[in-house]
Formats: sequence, C-alpha cells, structure tokens
Amino acid sequence: MTKNQINVKNYGAQGRNVLFDTIGIQHALNEAKKGPVEVYVPAGTYYIGKELVIYAHTTLVLHEQAVLRRMSPFAMLKNGTKPGYKGYDGNGHITIRGGTFDQYGHVLNFNNSIMSLGHAREIMIENVTFKNVVQGHAIDACGIDGFEVRDCKFLGFRDDTGMRAFSEAVQIDLQLKDSFPKFGEYDGTPTKNVIISGCYFGNSDEPMMKPWNRAIGSHASSYEIYYENIFIENNTFDRMGDYALTFLKSKVLRITGNTFNDCEGGVRYLAVKQGKYSYDLSGIDRGVQAGEMTMIDNNHFHSINSKYSILFQSFEGVKNKDIYIINNTFSEDESCRVKIGSASGVVCAKNSHLKKVKREEVENFYDELMTKEENKGEK
Repeated sequence: MTKNQINVKNYGAQGRNVLFDTIGIQHALNEAKKGPVEVYVPAGTYYIGKELVIYAHTTLVLHEQAVLRRMSPFAMLKNGTKPGYKGYDGNGHITIRGGTFDQYGHVLNFNNSIMSLGHAREIMIENVTFKNVVQGHAIDACGIDGFEVRDCKFLGFRDDTGMRAFSEAVQIDLQLKDSFPKFGEYDGTPTKNVIISGCYFGNSDEPMMKPWNRAIGSHASSYEIYYENIFIENNTFDRMGDYALTFLKSKVLRITGNTFNDCEGGVRYLAVKQGKYSYDLSGIDRGVQAGEMTMIDNNHFHSINSKYSILFQSFEGVKNKDIYIINNTFSEDESCRVKIGSASGVVCAKNSHLKKVKREEVENFYDELMTKEENKGEK
C-alpha cells in the first residue's frame, strides 16, 4: 500500500501555539482514516494541549530536532478512544520514528504517561527520546501483538509523592481495568512478541528529575494468560532506583547483552501469588501460577546496590521452570547477588565473578561453581 506523505505545517501546526499545534498535528494524523499515511513533523518545538490520537497504518516521522512538548495534564499520544476495541483488532501497523516527546515534568507536575498504546498488532517505535515523565510511563504497551522499541532514550522521571516507585518507563501489560483504563475492552489481551533493543534509560538532568525506578516491566496478570516471547536486548540501565527489569509469569523471556550501572536491583521475575491476579476473566480465583523458559545471558551487572542482580520468586509451592543464567558478568566485590526461590530446571554457568547462588526449594539445579567444588572434593 502506498503511503500519502504529508507535513503537519500544511495542516496548521506552527511550532509556537498550543491550539494550532495540537489541532494541526491531529488533522494530519486523521488522514490515516482515508488510507496509509506518513506524517512528517519538521524541526521545532510543538506544544500539545490534548491527547493526540494515532490511527492504523500511520508512520509518524519527527525530524531529529523536532520536540512535541506537553502543555496539559493529559497524556500525549494514544492509538484509540474509549469504546469498542477488543483483542488485537484496534489501531495497529503503526511506526513512530525520531524526535523527542517531552512531558515537561520539571515544569508541569501532572501525573500521566506519554504514550498509551493498546489493542493492536505491529507497533514499532525507534530513535525516539522520551523525557521528563511525572509518575506514569513513557510507553504503556497493553495488549499488543508485535511491539518493538529500538534505539530510544528514556530520560528523567519525577514522583514527588513517593507513591509511584513501581512505574516503568516501558510497561508491558495486559488489558485489565486497573492496568490500562484508557480505552477498549478489559478482556485480558496480553502484550506478546516484544523486542526492546539498543535503548538507554537514565536521567535527563533537568531540575526535579531523577532516573527511572524501573525501566521495563509488567504489573498485572490473569489466570492462564501469559506474556510470551519477550526479548530485552543490548540496553543500558543507569542508576535505576529499583529493579531495572521486573516481570510476571511469562513463556519465553530472554534478557541478553544488557548493561546495568549502579542500579538498586537488576532483574526480578515473579510468579503470581494469591490475590487479584490469580483470578480468571470470569472472576473466579483459580490459584497461583508460575512461568517457564527464561534465559538471562551475556549481561553486565556493575555495582548493583541494595537488591539482587537477579531474583526469581514463587509462591505457595508453584515453581518457575527452565531458567538459564549464563555468561553474565558481575562486579568482583559482590559475593552473592543471585537468588532463586522455588524453581525447577535451573542452569547457572560460565558467569564471571559470581561466587554463590542463594536458592530455596529448587529442583534440578546445575551450578557450575558447585560442580567444581564437588570435583575438588572427589580428588
């Protein structure tokens, strides 16, 4: 399909007026209702006073010196409105490339996210800078099949209340009322087939801003619904205030080639405990569940502080299955930075400077360090 290429300045965006910029960019995005469109935003600062809506088959391209700046309490961009969307059948096949989305949180202290994206197939975000978020997320990705974030920067987070330490820069979630209240049906649709690669997570160094507490992770779960095929590759996490990565039960998660610098914690993976996330979609509590097939390999953990570099945890006897911790590098002065609780089928091998693994209720455990000690004893 041939894309219609348009410039937002031809639709009234001026780069100096909240009303004209918001209406002009939205009018340009509305062209996608007629067919596939490429919307171009030239260099300059554009002031956004209301959530922009991006529709299916849109490519939104920002000049590298183009800035969209929030000037309201609202989010900046979403791919739907309140009624109707189910499963993955909302506005998908969207690409957003280049430029900066600035929530302006060092000036306007309004809680919200930058992008709210859900109920869709195939969304790609690349070479975008996300700045100065207050309490929410840079990207809330909820119920997406085929979600890619490449070579982006996530700079600056603010939470004066101290109540939103759990907010991730990129939230990977499923469609439940308390996890994505923006639009669409609460039908449990999970985000799956995800690649987040080559991104940087840190501080913007603007007044009032800090690095993120969590860079990537999930909050919600439902019985017999799993996050699937999640790949976190070659990212850098600087000074995260909590676990940089935090995941709930999934099937196939790979964390590879990442660098963790001076973070409070590295990777946390949780089974689902008894409570609101052990219910099925009909409201029946079906009990706890764990995940399966996780590989954590070729990562560098530098100066992990108060928490573990890697933590797996389960509840009430269920076990996370098939865990591989291989070829990672840990700080030399940290003697025990990995803990595995209640798991089955764990391989821990070829890790540099890892002196000990703390484990509880682990079946079928292979630890290269332990094997070496046993071999010494046999001699």
